[in-house]
Amino acid sequence: MHLEDLKKELKATLKSLLPAIILILVFQIFFIKMPISDFITIIIGLLFTILGFTFFIQGAKKGLLPLGENLGASFIEKRAFFLILLFGFLLGLTLTIAEPDVRLVAFQIGQITTLNITQLELIFVTSLGLGTFTLLAVLRSMLDFPIQYILIPGYITAIILSLLVNNEFISKAFDLGAVTTGPMTVPFLIALGVGIASVLGGRDRMESGFGIMAIGSIGPVLAILIWGLIRGGI
Repeated sequence: MHLEDLKKELKATLKSLLPAIILILVFQIFFIKMPISDFITIIIGLLFTILGFTFFIQGAKKGLLPLGENLGASFIEKRAFFLILLFGFLLGLTLTIAEPDVRLVAFQIGQITTLNITQLELIFVTSLGLGTFTLLAVLRSMLDFPIQYILIPGYITAIILSLLVNNEFISKAFDLGAVTTGPMTVPFLIALGVGIASVLGGRDRMESGFGIMAIGSIGPVLAILIWGLIRGGI
């Protein structure tokens, strides 16, 4: 990793986060007026956040994206179609378990909800949903059929399930579906899709490499709603 690349990434991260930091400072000075000792802790946390974003984004560009593309291309070149479907499922499963956004939201739900469901349950069901729909997304990239063939039935099913399940499960399901498209899953899965599509060739094939997260994010929504029905949340 070149130092110059790291400096550029740090500048880009600072530029992106600067408006939010200024907003926090303005509200602290004029409205919140938090004790200085407490606010210093927040400033330190923001500095760690800036450094963390910088290293992660640079690491994703140099490591996750090339690895995902090479893996996808290698599986297709070897015609290991079953293996790439299995790999897509397991990758969606494991990345969701590791996804910090998912763990944080699951923890928050576990703290405030009246549902009899644990943080571990939420993470596992969410990861199972993303893994299953990552498999479908990989299959769609390989066969090159329109994305709406999965999106439309998926969301219609989610709406129908929302009418049947306990209201508390609905908001949790869609929130968890949203946070699965986080910093762990997005770079790797999109790179995997592009890697698969690049070997298959053709402009349409390249375009089919994208949309993998659009498809994948439906899975956790459906998984949590179905789990709500199984748990007797009607």
